[in-house]
Amino acid sequence: MIAMAILLIANLVLLAFFLFSSPGNKKPERKSPMTTYLQNDIGFSKEQMAKFDSIKSNQHEVAKKLIEKMRANKEGIFKTLGEKGFSDSAISEAATYSALQQKELEMSMLNQLKAIRNICTPEQLIKFDSSLYKVMSKGRDLQTKHK
Repeated sequence: MIAMAILLIANLVLLAFFLFSSPGNKKPERKSPMTTYLQNDIGFSKEQMAKFDSIKSNQHEVAKKLIEKMRANKEGIFKTLGEKGFSDSAISEAATYSALQQKELEMSMLNQLKAIRNICTPEQLIKFDSSLYKVMSKGRDLQTKHK
């Protein structure tokens, strides 16, 4: 159960860094799949892209803080598990706590998508709502290739 929680967190951390990494961490000519998607598939204007960049930067900071918090708390979780002899109740408490932290990160990421959606025009909303899964699937595919 703990291993499953750790794997889930690791996967979402990779997804968070993939989607929300700051432009300064990449080569200038390489665009993130989300940036390419918004420009090419959705048709974001320069103004919309500027708003997206702001949302992306803010989310990057939020995700970074949440991930740091999760890392910092892992030591305490494992220490408590050891002190409680890895009892079933201690394992359940650890999994519940990890799930709550994961939920916080997931909510943050989904709220970022909502903020991006809110800058779409009515015509773009139709495309965004019907095709977002494609860019999200591409992100998962890229993560799998790099493992």
